[in-house]
Amino acid sequence: MYALKNTDRRVKVFFPAVKLSMCFVDVTSSARELEQRHQAGPSAGLSLGEALAGVALLGSALSEPDECITLKLKVSGPLQGLLVEAGSDGSLRGYPQIKRIPELDEASSPPPFERIFGEEGSMEVIRSVPGQILSSASCAIKPVSVTEAIERYYEQSLQRLAVADVCAQRTGALLDGARGCLIECLPDGDEESFDRVRQRFFDDTVYNNLLDGVSIETLCTALDLAGAKIEPPEPLFFSCRCSYDRVLNMLAGLSADDLREIADAGKSVEIVCHMCGKHYWVTPDDCRTILKSKDGGAS
Repeated sequence: MYALKNTDRRVKVFFPAVKLSMCFVDVTSSARELEQRHQAGPSAGLSLGEALAGVALLGSALSEPDECITLKLKVSGPLQGLLVEAGSDGSLRGYPQIKRIPELDEASSPPPFERIFGEEGSMEVIRSVPGQILSSASCAIKPVSVTEAIERYYEQSLQRLAVADVCAQRTGALLDGARGCLIECLPDGDEESFDRVRQRFFDDTVYNNLLDGVSIETLCTALDLAGAKIEPPEPLFFSCRCSYDRVLNMLAGLSADDLREIADAGKSVEIVCHMCGKHYWVTPDDCRTILKSKDGGAS
C-alpha cells in the first residue's frame, strides 16, 4: 500500500454579508485507503473518491452522537452502484458495487464518469443512529452524478437552495485527489449572490480549483465572496465499525445445521467486510462455541 499522511478535513465557511454558507472537504487519504482495501480498479476508485467527497459534504449537517448519513447510488452503467457513509465523528467508509471494470480500467486515460455511471440511475440518502432510521429520501436521477444526487437531495428533501461539485483524480495508478465544495443559500440569504456564485460551478471554475487543491482563501476569491468567516477544520478519516465480535454475532444468526457443517469441515471460514474490505477468519472452534450457546445446539 502507498503510505499517505492523513490530511482529510472538512471546513465550514460563512459569508455574513450575503448569508451564504460554504462547506469544503478533502477526503483524499480516506478514498485512497478504501480503493486499496477493496482492490478497486481505476474506474471504481475514482467513483468511490467522488462519492466519498459527496457524503462528507452531506455529513456537515450531522449533529447527534453516533449519527451517520448514507448515500446510495444505483446506476445503469458498468459500475452498477456504490454506497458511502459519513459519521458525525468524521469517520468515512464505503464500497463500489463492481470493483473492476476491465473495458474501462485498461484504457490509456481515465474514462468519463458518463461511461462509468451510465445514463440513468437512482439515489437514496439515509440519516440514522444505531438501530433507528431518522429520515430517508430517494428519487431517480438523470444525468447520473454525485453532484446531481446532492443537489436533488437539498432541493427536494430539504427544500433548500444549494449547489455542489466534487472531483477525483489520479496520476497513473495513484489516486491523488478527492475533494468537494457545497454552497448553500440560507433562508434569508441573498439569492442574487447565490445565482452569481452558482455560475462559478456551471463554468467549471470550482471544479478546476478543486482539482488544483487550492486553499480555502483562494477558493473564496475564485467565487468572488468577501468577508469569509472560516471555522477551524474538522478532521475526517477512514474508519469502519466492523470487528471480529460483529462477525461472530452475524454467524450466530445462522441455523445450527449450517454452523455444524462449518465446524465439521475443519477449516477456517473467510468473511470479508463489504464496507471496508477487511478479511476475518472464523475457526471451527468459534463455530462450536456459537453452537453451544444456541438452545439445543451441540458440538
